[in-house]
Amino acid sequence: MTQAITGIMTNAGKSYITTRALQNSGLDVKELVLANIPNLNESAERNPNESMPSTLQIVYRRNIDTSGYVDSNTVAWAVILEQDVGDFDYNWIGLVTEDGTLLAIDYLPLQRKRQGVNNVHNRSFVLKFAAAAALARITIPAQSWMFDYSPQIDAINTHLASIVTSQVKSMTRHVKQVLKENSI
Repeated sequence: MTQAITGIMTNAGKSYITTRALQNSGLDVKELVLANIPNLNESAERNPNESMPSTLQIVYRRNIDTSGYVDSNTVAWAVILEQDVGDFDYNWIGLVTEDGTLLAIDYLPLQRKRQGVNNVHNRSFVLKFAAAAALARITIPAQSWMFDYSPQIDAINTHLASIVTSQVKSMTRHVKQVLKENSI
């Protein structure tokens, strides 16, 4: 399954990357910031001049847990929001550097993060730009920690559809039998 990358690099992020490339100093991506922005439309065009949301809108900040490259021009940073993290809602995600530069942003449908068993969110932020892996100094492939659950979900859906179809056929036979018996 291929998913479109909807997040964008901010203009401040582009400037940061250019400066760091000229200094040959790598990228110091520090954290993912989650915010709840009232009336944010997840389909709206992302604003490259966007700044950090207000402290009242920021609901959670988390240092990057891991990073990896998808290919030489695509890199990912990820965090895990464990079951003891929450309770909050978020619809905005930002990637922030060590010096506080808002590198990239994305809008999401409202996500509900609640504390509790089996309520774990894995959030990844993927960016694509020329020589991304080299500039970010990321040498570990993202495939080493990213996992595509699509085949398992497809198999479960196929199995469930089979069960439902079987049940409907069985119920239909039963209803026909009952109708036949009652019409005699």
